[in-house]
Amino acid sequence: MNSMNSLASLAIVVAALCAGCGSAPKERFYTLAPASGALPSAASPAATQPRTSVAIGPVRVPDAVDRPQMVVREGPNRVEILEQQRWAGSLRSEIARALVAGVGERLPDVQVSAGDSQAGRSAAYRVAIDVERFDATLNDSVSVQALWTVRRDSGAQVASGRYSASEPTGPGEYDAIAAAYARTLAGMSDVIADAVRTAPIAPQAGK
Repeated sequence: MNSMNSLASLAIVVAALCAGCGSAPKERFYTLAPASGALPSAASPAATQPRTSVAIGPVRVPDAVDRPQMVVREGPNRVEILEQQRWAGSLRSEIARALVAGVGERLPDVQVSAGDSQAGRSAAYRVAIDVERFDATLNDSVSVQALWTVRRDSGAQVASGRYSASEPTGPGEYDAIAAAYARTLAGMSDVIADAVRTAPIAPQAGK
């Protein structure tokens, strides 16, 4: 009888544990890059015969946000690291992918790629991004501040500047934070594309 009671108790404990596992919070993943349908078509003449090439990267971000989890500010000196809200890739790669898409959309006659890709390693220009601020306040706004520098593949600086922007999120919680960050990066894409557009034309490296 004691054995049967023990087995019954064990079954109850296992069932309770399984129920707890089933109710665990689900992780959600966010991206800063637009959907693939928003990217320039690889089959277009501009994509097959670019006048020059640009690599986006390296991208540096503050240590406080350089993690898989989304980070939100809770006060002047307090932040919360959200375990269930995570970036689909590293934050550095998400920012780079968003800028590759944004600059490429604005410069259809230029081959734009990530700095660590095969095409990026032989690009005529390289854009380095040093993010100084990447802050979000839940149901309020996001703020981004970054230094950017455009250099030739030889290392000679062509242009540089500081980009700063804030975007409201409204009451949309975490989806709204990701969308607001994406809008700030679209604005940064405008600035970088203008700098590349007005730079002296450099042929693709090796040509």
